[in-house]
Amino acid sequence: MHNNFFIYESDKLSYILPEYNKQYYLQNGLFEKDLIDWCKQFCSPDKNFLDIGAHTGTYSIALSSSALSVYSFEPQRAIYNALCGSLALSGIKNVFTNNIALGSSTQSGKALLYVEPNDGGGSTLMIDHASNFMYKTEITKVATLDSYNLNNIGFIKIDAEGNEYNIISGAQETLQNSSFPTILFENNTNNNDVNTLLYILGYKIHEVNGYPNMFLATKN
Repeated sequence: MHNNFFIYESDKLSYILPEYNKQYYLQNGLFEKDLIDWCKQFCSPDKNFLDIGAHTGTYSIALSSSALSVYSFEPQRAIYNALCGSLALSGIKNVFTNNIALGSSTQSGKALLYVEPNDGGGSTLMIDHASNFMYKTEITKVATLDSYNLNNIGFIKIDAEGNEYNIISGAQETLQNSSFPTILFENNTNNNDVNTLLYILGYKIHEVNGYPNMFLATKN
Protein backbone atom coordinates (compact mmCIF):
# COMPACT_ATOMS: atom_id res chain seq x y z
CA MET A 1 0.00 0.00 0.00
CA HIS A 2 1.14 3.53 -0.76
CA ASN A 3 1.07 4.58 2.90
CA ASN A 4 3.97 2.25 3.77
CA PHE A 5 7.33 3.95 3.30
CA PHE A 6 11.02 3.43 3.90
CA ILE A 7 13.99 5.79 4.12
CA TYR A 8 16.51 5.78 1.28
CA GLU A 9 19.85 7.57 1.64
CA SER A 10 21.63 9.08 -1.36
CA ASP A 11 24.24 11.83 -1.71
CA LYS A 12 23.91 12.67 2.02
CA LEU A 13 20.19 13.29 1.50
CA SER A 14 17.24 11.30 2.86
CA TYR A 15 14.23 10.29 0.79
CA ILE A 16 11.07 8.75 2.24
CA LEU A 17 9.89 6.49 -0.59
CA PRO A 18 7.02 4.03 -1.11
CA GLU A 19 7.77 0.54 0.21
CA TYR A 20 6.11 -0.88 -2.92
CA ASN A 21 9.17 0.02 -5.05
CA LYS A 22 11.80 -0.67 -2.39
CA GLN A 23 13.60 -3.38 -4.37
CA TYR A 24 13.92 -1.12 -7.41
CA TYR A 25 15.37 1.73 -5.35
CA LEU A 26 17.87 -0.54 -3.62
CA GLN A 27 19.05 -2.03 -6.92
CA ASN A 28 18.89 1.02 -9.21
CA GLY A 29 18.72 4.15 -7.10
CA LEU A 30 16.12 6.89 -7.51
CA PHE A 31 13.64 6.83 -10.36
CA GLU A 32 14.79 9.13 -13.18
CA LYS A 33 18.05 9.95 -11.38
CA ASP A 34 19.87 10.64 -14.64
CA LEU A 35 16.99 12.85 -15.79
CA ILE A 36 17.05 14.76 -12.49
CA ASP A 37 20.80 15.28 -12.81
CA TRP A 38 20.31 16.48 -16.41
CA CYS A 39 17.76 19.05 -15.16
CA LYS A 40 20.35 20.77 -12.98
CA GLN A 41 21.52 22.70 -16.04
CA PHE A 42 18.13 24.47 -16.21
CA CYS A 43 18.23 25.58 -12.58
CA SER A 44 20.00 28.67 -11.31
CA PRO A 45 21.04 29.67 -7.77
CA ASP A 46 19.31 33.03 -8.28
CA LYS A 47 16.06 31.60 -9.73
CA ASN A 48 13.18 29.59 -8.26
CA PHE A 49 12.26 26.05 -9.31
CA LEU A 50 8.65 24.78 -9.33
CA ASP A 51 8.02 21.07 -8.80
CA ILE A 52 4.41 20.43 -9.82
CA GLY A 53 3.40 16.88 -8.99
CA ALA A 54 6.29 16.56 -6.57
CA HIS A 55 5.43 13.06 -5.23
CA THR A 56 7.76 12.41 -2.26
CA GLY A 57 10.23 15.03 -3.45
CA THR A 58 12.98 13.42 -5.49
CA TYR A 59 13.20 16.40 -7.84
CA SER A 60 12.61 18.96 -5.08
CA ILE A 61 15.32 17.55 -2.84
CA ALA A 62 17.92 16.78 -5.51
CA LEU A 63 17.55 20.18 -7.20
CA SER A 64 17.20 22.30 -4.06
CA SER A 65 20.92 23.07 -3.94
CA SER A 66 20.82 24.26 -7.56
CA ALA A 67 17.95 26.75 -7.09
CA LEU A 68 17.25 29.84 -5.01
CA SER A 69 14.02 28.33 -3.66
CA VAL A 70 11.83 25.39 -4.59
CA TYR A 71 8.02 25.46 -4.51
CA SER A 72 6.59 21.93 -4.43
CA PHE A 73 2.97 20.99 -5.12
CA GLU A 74 1.62 17.53 -4.22
CA PRO A 75 -2.11 16.84 -3.70
CA GLN A 76 -2.14 13.33 -2.18
CA ARG A 77 -1.98 13.54 1.60
CA ALA A 78 0.14 10.48 2.46
CA ILE A 79 2.61 11.24 -0.33
CA TYR A 80 2.73 14.91 0.72
CA ASN A 81 3.53 13.90 4.30
CA ALA A 82 6.41 11.77 3.02
CA LEU A 83 7.65 14.78 1.03
CA CYS A 84 7.69 16.93 4.18
CA GLY A 85 9.42 14.17 6.13
CA SER A 86 12.10 13.80 3.46
CA LEU A 87 12.84 17.52 3.62
CA ALA A 88 13.04 17.46 7.42
CA LEU A 89 15.39 14.47 7.46
CA SER A 90 17.58 16.08 4.78
CA GLY A 91 17.72 19.40 6.65
CA ILE A 92 16.64 21.36 3.57
CA LYS A 93 15.36 24.87 4.30
CA ASN A 94 14.65 26.38 0.87
CA VAL A 95 11.80 24.09 -0.24
CA PHE A 96 8.25 25.33 0.38
CA THR A 97 5.56 22.65 0.16
CA ASN A 98 1.90 22.91 -0.81
CA ASN A 99 -0.64 20.10 -0.28
CA ILE A 100 -2.73 21.07 -3.28
CA ALA A 101 -3.36 20.20 -6.91
CA LEU A 102 -2.73 22.86 -9.53
CA GLY A 103 -5.12 23.31 -12.44
CA SER A 104 -7.16 25.78 -14.43
CA SER A 105 -9.47 28.49 -13.08
CA THR A 106 -12.49 26.30 -13.91
CA GLN A 107 -11.06 23.50 -11.75
CA SER A 108 -10.39 25.72 -8.73
CA GLY A 109 -12.06 24.65 -5.49
CA LYS A 110 -12.34 21.08 -4.24
CA ALA A 111 -12.11 17.97 -6.38
CA LEU A 112 -11.81 14.21 -6.23
CA LEU A 113 -8.28 12.86 -6.48
CA TYR A 114 -8.19 9.32 -7.85
CA VAL A 115 -5.51 7.63 -5.76
CA GLU A 116 -3.03 5.15 -7.20
CA PRO A 117 -2.68 2.64 -4.32
CA ASN A 118 0.86 1.29 -4.77
CA ASP A 119 3.27 4.23 -4.92
CA GLY A 120 0.99 7.22 -5.52
CA GLY A 121 2.82 8.18 -8.69
CA GLY A 122 -0.21 7.74 -10.92
CA SER A 123 -2.79 9.57 -8.82
CA THR A 124 -4.84 11.94 -10.94
CA LEU A 125 -7.67 14.47 -11.09
CA MET A 126 -8.64 13.17 -14.53
CA ILE A 127 -11.15 10.31 -14.45
CA ASP A 128 -10.17 9.26 -17.97
CA HIS A 129 -6.59 8.73 -16.71
CA ALA A 130 -7.63 6.72 -13.66
CA SER A 131 -6.71 3.05 -13.93
CA ASN A 132 -8.50 0.01 -12.53
CA PHE A 133 -6.01 0.03 -9.65
CA MET A 134 -7.29 3.37 -8.36
CA TYR A 135 -9.93 1.98 -6.04
CA LYS A 136 -10.16 4.93 -3.64
CA THR A 137 -10.48 8.69 -3.78
CA GLU A 138 -9.79 11.61 -1.50
CA ILE A 139 -10.79 15.25 -1.58
CA THR A 140 -8.10 17.72 -2.58
CA LYS A 141 -8.00 21.46 -3.09
CA VAL A 142 -7.30 22.79 -6.58
CA ALA A 143 -5.91 26.24 -7.42
CA THR A 144 -4.21 27.94 -10.34
CA LEU A 145 -0.49 28.58 -10.27
CA ASP A 146 -1.29 32.22 -11.05
CA SER A 147 -3.10 32.51 -7.71
CA TYR A 148 0.24 32.03 -5.91
CA ASN A 149 1.79 35.16 -7.47
CA LEU A 150 5.20 33.50 -7.76
CA ASN A 151 7.94 35.13 -9.80
CA ASN A 152 11.63 34.87 -10.62
CA ILE A 153 11.10 31.32 -11.86
CA GLY A 154 13.88 29.69 -13.85
CA PHE A 155 12.62 26.12 -14.30
CA ILE A 156 9.37 24.17 -13.92
CA LYS A 157 8.71 20.43 -13.83
CA ILE A 158 5.11 19.23 -14.38
CA ASP A 159 4.06 15.60 -13.81
CA ALA A 160 0.31 15.66 -13.25
CA GLU A 161 -1.08 12.52 -14.90
CA GLY A 162 -3.07 14.15 -17.68
CA ASN A 163 -3.78 17.53 -16.09
CA GLU A 164 -0.83 19.31 -17.69
CA TYR A 165 -2.97 21.34 -20.09
CA ASN A 166 -5.11 22.72 -17.27
CA ILE A 167 -2.07 23.55 -15.16
CA ILE A 168 -0.45 25.53 -17.97
CA SER A 169 -3.78 27.24 -18.71
CA GLY A 170 -3.85 28.46 -15.11
CA ALA A 171 -0.21 29.55 -15.17
CA GLN A 172 -0.01 31.90 -18.15
CA GLU A 173 0.49 35.10 -16.13
CA THR A 174 3.15 33.40 -14.02
CA LEU A 175 4.98 32.18 -17.12
CA GLN A 176 4.86 35.63 -18.72
CA ASN A 177 6.04 37.38 -15.55
CA SER A 178 9.08 35.08 -15.40
CA SER A 179 9.92 35.50 -19.10
CA PHE A 180 8.64 32.02 -19.98
CA PRO A 181 10.96 29.67 -18.08
CA THR A 182 11.96 26.25 -19.37
CA ILE A 183 9.40 23.51 -18.61
CA LEU A 184 9.95 19.76 -18.30
CA PHE A 185 6.57 18.08 -18.64
CA GLU A 186 5.09 14.61 -18.92
CA ASN A 187 2.75 13.73 -21.78
CA ASN A 188 1.84 10.05 -21.65
CA THR A 189 -0.93 10.29 -24.24
CA ASN A 190 0.64 12.72 -26.74
CA ASN A 191 -2.02 15.27 -25.81
CA ASN A 192 -1.89 17.73 -28.68
CA ASP A 193 -3.79 20.34 -26.63
CA VAL A 194 -0.76 20.69 -24.34
CA ASN A 195 1.61 21.13 -27.25
CA THR A 196 -0.71 23.58 -29.02
CA LEU A 197 -1.03 25.78 -25.92
CA LEU A 198 2.74 25.82 -25.44
CA TYR A 199 3.25 26.72 -29.12
CA ILE A 200 0.78 29.60 -28.72
CA LEU A 201 2.82 30.85 -25.76
CA GLY A 202 5.91 30.82 -27.97
CA TYR A 203 7.59 27.65 -26.75
CA LYS A 204 9.47 25.08 -28.76
CA ILE A 205 9.04 21.45 -27.70
CA HIS A 206 11.86 18.91 -27.66
CA GLU A 207 11.82 15.18 -27.03
CA VAL A 208 13.93 13.97 -24.09
CA ASN A 209 16.24 11.14 -25.08
CA GLY A 210 15.53 7.94 -23.17
CA TYR A 211 12.19 9.19 -21.82
CA PRO A 212 9.50 8.86 -24.51
CA ASN A 213 6.81 10.40 -22.27
CA MET A 214 8.87 13.44 -21.18
CA PHE A 215 9.31 16.66 -23.15
CA LEU A 216 11.19 19.92 -22.71
CA ALA A 217 9.58 23.25 -23.63
CA THR A 218 11.97 26.12 -24.21
CA LYS A 219 11.28 29.70 -25.20
CA ASN A 220 14.47 30.18 -27.21
